[in-house]
Amino acid sequence: MSQLLRVIGIISSLIGITFSTAQTQDTGSSASKEQDAQTRPIEEITVLGERTFFTLRLEIEAAEEEVYGLFNELNTNDDFDFKCTREVYAGSHFKQRRCMAAYLRKAQAENTQNYLKGIDTQLSLSGVEGEVHQQTLAMEAEMAQLALDNPEFFQALRKLAELFGIYNTKKAENPFYFSQ
Repeated sequence: MSQLLRVIGIISSLIGITFSTAQTQDTGSSASKEQDAQTRPIEEITVLGERTFFTLRLEIEAAEEEVYGLFNELNTNDDFDFKCTREVYAGSHFKQRRCMAAYLRKAQAENTQNYLKGIDTQLSLSGVEGEVHQQTLAMEAEMAQLALDNPEFFQALRKLAELFGIYNTKKAENPFYFSQ
């Protein structure tokens, strides 16, 4: 029994010595690490992953929301305010996102009502845009002026344009991509 106690005592003293030595080494190494950290410049690691079509579309949608929100806040004409909706088109079950200025929505609705009453022919969206071309030019001029006057709006537009560029480049590089 005394031999067992002696072995336990030796083991515990060895553990104590090892622990105190390791603790001393850790203290010394942490002090040297702190000195290294103070003298060495901080490294910056940037990890760039490949963006998928899905993530690009989400980024574009968020950037559009930012641009349209800023534009709606800054412009002087309420007819130029943009509204984005999710719509299901004939022959499809999928909702698609469409953002339009208020004046264009009004013109499209008016054209559809006139068609249903038999007054006019049904125009496509590009046909309706042709009828309100002057308003479109005025809206574009105001948007350009706001971009010149407001750096935040300019940066939001620039970010949106970059994302569209990345998306279109990725689409061109992938011949098997099927768009909406």
